[in-house]
Amino acid sequence: MINLSTRVPIVACSLLLLAASAMAGGFSIYEAGAKATGMGCAVTASVDDGSAMFYNIAGMSFMPGTMADLNVMPVAPIMKYGAAGYNAPDFQGETVSQSFIIPGLGVTHNTGKVAFGVGLSAPFGLGVEWDNPNQFPGRFTSYDVDLATVYITPAVSYLVTPELSLAVGLDIAYQHIELNRRVGQHYGADNQLVDVLDVQLEGKSDLNFTPALGLMYKPTPKLSLGVMYHHEKTMKYEDGDGTITSLAPDGPLADAVAPLVGEYALSTELGLPHMLSIGVGYQFHPRLYVELDAVHFGWSNFDELALDFDPDPSGALSSVIPEEYEDKWQFRLGMDYSVNDKWSLLAGYARDESPQPKASMGALLPDASRNDFSLGAQYATGSWRFTASYMVVIGEARDNLEDGRVAVFEEEASDPEAVWERQQQAGEYTNVANIWAFGIGRQF
Repeated sequence: MINLSTRVPIVACSLLLLAASAMAGGFSIYEAGAKATGMGCAVTASVDDGSAMFYNIAGMSFMPGTMADLNVMPVAPIMKYGAAGYNAPDFQGETVSQSFIIPGLGVTHNTGKVAFGVGLSAPFGLGVEWDNPNQFPGRFTSYDVDLATVYITPAVSYLVTPELSLAVGLDIAYQHIELNRRVGQHYGADNQLVDVLDVQLEGKSDLNFTPALGLMYKPTPKLSLGVMYHHEKTMKYEDGDGTITSLAPDGPLADAVAPLVGEYALSTELGLPHMLSIGVGYQFHPRLYVELDAVHFGWSNFDELALDFDPDPSGALSSVIPEEYEDKWQFRLGMDYSVNDKWSLLAGYARDESPQPKASMGALLPDASRNDFSLGAQYATGSWRFTASYMVVIGEARDNLEDGRVAVFEEEASDPEAVWERQQQAGEYTNVANIWAFGIGRQF
């Protein structure tokens, strides 16, 4: 019989493991405004609405008067899984139909030399619920998970010259996570795999404060340059709630898991990456603006996950889980075409490389390199702006196998329980996400 006490740290690692898997490399959600989404989020050098509080706070200096923008972006991810070497239905998986609303809010005021504002964004998040959790092979990692991260960013921008602005802000972040998963056990003469524990974890982070910086330079009426930087974060979780419930049938299995059933407090720290974007835009025609952005994510800040259990008198439950994410660049191309004084058409493309090593891939959310395509339109009348856009995020099919075997970290290769957990989710994963974005803005 596998030692269940050593299995529980692997259960708990999923509490924050998803910090390595989602929408824009890792679990970044880079969509913070409807116009930006329509342009592939390539707006670092040109952002001119409330989403500047995320994309480049220095843009406030080039936005006249007082402006307010509200954006909502429903995201609908679809993920599928096929177990390695199996085609039977019991070895397949698909997520349930669901959607999540990503908010974007910004209010700015420009006095001339000095501009200031505040914005709300949700740059990191995840929601993955697998269908048929009683049979889904990856349920021993996760069958339902939700992660939400909110940034509130107050900032001030200074117009150094008519062409150059510099800005500084403060990213105030809060994070919340919920995770549901199972623990399995081989049992009986036929070595049948039985679900013996259901694990429900919930955590709320402490508030986190880090700087944000921005620069925008318009040396000519046609050329625009921009730099945006959001500093890396370490989100601290103190006394997260863990509830372990027995699913084992009465008898020896129920007796074996009984010591693990109960309430736990979990503490850990989760590293979020820095975001650095460098953008260059050019007005090729009075009606056509094109921008190219290069965005660097410092995912190496998510190197490991240390978990502390309370109570844990023997020390057998607390552990350190390797992650070893890699820093990655993504490239974004956007276009804004003015049809007339009221209508603009938007289009964009992004290439996003995954920072996640194969040894971290699994049912929690398998990350993959992806291609993003977007279209949109904006209508302006008087002091109002209305925007709608759509983006499809197409992940490349990816497996977590190396030389025909499930990939594991060197530190885990000698741990039978860790290898067993990885083997349950070995296979190929595909994912697609549909993102709709709607925005309304007004200049006062």
